[in-house]
Amino acid sequence: MELFKTEFAGKVAVITGAASGMGLLATRELAACGAKVVMCDVNEGALAREAAAIAEAQEVRESAGAAAPCPCDVRHWEDAQKAAAIALERFGRLDFLFSFAGGNEARVCNSHVPFHEQPREVIDWGLDVNLRGPIYMARACLPAMVAQKGGVVCLLGSVTGFEGDGSGAMYGTAKSGLFNFTKALAKDGAPHGIRAFCVSPGPVLTRPGMAGMKTLLGRAADPSEVVDFILYLASSKGAFVTGSNHLIDGGRLCLSC
Repeated sequence: MELFKTEFAGKVAVITGAASGMGLLATRELAACGAKVVMCDVNEGALAREAAAIAEAQEVRESAGAAAPCPCDVRHWEDAQKAAAIALERFGRLDFLFSFAGGNEARVCNSHVPFHEQPREVIDWGLDVNLRGPIYMARACLPAMVAQKGGVVCLLGSVTGFEGDGSGAMYGTAKSGLFNFTKALAKDGAPHGIRAFCVSPGPVLTRPGMAGMKTLLGRAADPSEVVDFILYLASSKGAFVTGSNHLIDGGRLCLSC
């Protein structure tokens, strides 16, 4: 993180899925660099614990970083508005949106059946969390970025957006939708100094099951490999990157070529 020590100091980020996985790692790294982070997650217990742990770590570091917990269900417009409001009311600005919240509906809802047998509520969950959620969050956060004439939006895609999934069909469908939404955000934001990009990982070791997914490199990614790549693109080092989707899959997609 030495590269980012001065990049994010004093900046403000809203992060969804911030109580676990890559969202939590990104929150920790940004706070360690002196950023203020609004931590959004539906898991209130884990959110409170992780925010408290980050606050304790920041006291030890004596840096200017901070983390504000925001219980949030990204499927709900009111929650998206609340996250943006907390950033402005507590920290006075909003520089970054990182949309990590998501998941394959077949796994999360424990409904491992073909698409033609999936209950409607499972289909709705997959679309709402993985597509509607990032859209709501971007719509809620962009006005602050427009007003301050700058900002960065990072959407989290997936290699499944290219591959498809016969059981968790909405996961891949939503992720491919984010590829196009990234372009829309880039076009909308460019006149206001706002960049948007999508990062699409292959298997990442945020849970044990990922280790068994095949890649050309013969392994899954460590979460830090993806998060550091995201932060690089969000930093001034990635200042010419907008409207694009970046595959970081260890060559998984090559296996199907």
